[in-house]
Amino acid sequence: MSSNLLEYLHSGRLLVLDGATGTELERRGYALQPPVWSAAVLWEAPGTLQEIHRDYAAAGARLITANTFRTHARNLAAGNRQDEAAHWTEVAVRLARDAVGDSAWVAGSQAPLGDCYEPDQTPEDQQQMLEEHRGHARNLARAGVDAILVETQITIREAVAAAAKEVLAFSPAALLLNCLPAGAIPVALPELARAADGLPYGLYPNTGHCDASGQWSDTELRDPANLASSAAGWIRDGARLIGGCCGTTPAHISRLKDAIPPADSRKTCN
Repeated sequence: MSSNLLEYLHSGRLLVLDGATGTELERRGYALQPPVWSAAVLWEAPGTLQEIHRDYAAAGARLITANTFRTHARNLAAGNRQDEAAHWTEVAVRLARDAVGDSAWVAGSQAPLGDCYEPDQTPEDQQQMLEEHRGHARNLARAGVDAILVETQITIREAVAAAAKEVLAFSPAALLLNCLPAGAIPVALPELARAADGLPYGLYPNTGHCDASGQWSDTELRDPANLASSAAGWIRDGARLIGGCCGTTPAHISRLKDAIPPADSRKTCN
């Protein structure tokens, strides 16, 4: 993590993250398709991706996540681009950096190696999985990210994160919950606060959940105003990093920024 971002987190001030990339690409007319999903936008429509980054920064996000969710070698292998993982990771980070300049920090996304909602796709070979994640983290570091978000992990073996206490052994800069629906937050956030043990903590939820039939259903967080009003409560409860996941848009982040107390509105990314 870059030293100035770490210093910012340790100051106790609130940090606004951006919102979704994948669902925002779809909302703007870019169709996500297998086998490489969101990675394909890097070579097919980089301008659209940069527009999203710029719009989130303009909305008030001060940590922009580069589109590296699917640039690890295993995912790119589905499109016969496994040897290009370092290149496309660097491209994703550069596109984000060029889009936002000094107005925001840039994080890299370290996602599951398999499908993020299919635990049985988690590689069985633990050492191989470790090497692949190490490779992706190395690519992100070499690309110059300010931080790495290990996100959307779905198995204990891959995330080493059934409980936050497992993660603390690796000295993270902060602990966050991501891609959880509104109904889970009242229970999950206090648990995270207790587990954080003094570390900055926060969350970036989605705007819906899967119902009993497996269909996506929207929650009240689909309305940007509701996300902002809910976030005001999370901030009062001690959350210091707030953003959005699947379904959120620049409008959500703009309203979210309005929920920040004036003393937390100052920001320097240089």
